Amino acid sequence: MNIKSNFYRSMLFALIVSLGIVPALSNSSLAEEREIPESLKHLFACNETITLGKVIHEYNQLDESENVLISGNVNFENGKAVNLGIQKGYPAIMWVYQVSPFPTDYRMAMSDGVHIADDNSFVFSIPENKLEEGKFIAYIFYGIPKESMQNSMLTGKAEFYIGINNDEFEKQEYENMRKYLGVDDIKRLQLEKIKELNSVNSYDFCSN
Repeated sequence: MNIKSNFYRSMLFALIVSLGIVPALSNSSLAEEREIPESLKHLFACNETITLGKVIHEYNQLDESENVLISGNVNFENGKAVNLGIQKGYPAIMWVYQVSPFPTDYRMAMSDGVHIADDNSFVFSIPENKLEEGKFIAYIFYGIPKESMQNSMLTGKAEFYIGINNDEFEKQEYENMRKYLGVDDIKRLQLEKIKELNSVNSYDFCSN
């Protein structure tokens, strides 16, 4: 019975990693990261297309609710967005995904668009009561959004929580892991997560 149980746990672990259900741990993501060929790197600037500020949770007295504010600016050079080569005049688009604790999965929670101000800044205001409790990842695009641009220097990325904090989310994640995986598999996933966090960003190709 133990042999059969261990076999099924091993098969589940292998399936989770191979399918990228744990994208942050298995070098996969909602949109697969693609490294820019060496021959094309000279076409890209070393600056980010979008720079984001710190995520702020603000109380709205008028609505008597909390709002999540995600602000930032689009970086332009010679009137065109850095790396994209798109001229001014387009809006900033935000896609927000809710992340499940484990097995890790993403669900589109909302999308929004805002105009870019004269100083190239923008602000998204997300009413917390429009979203469920949990962890969220917001991707900010300039111009037409594409999944292939996520997790790259072309797109801004921000994480925030509603109703819980990071420690509580990680506790949920660990408890869910215990239901499906053995101790050794959990340790392997945790080591993979640490390795991923410490790894060099594949888009950081700026020469010194």
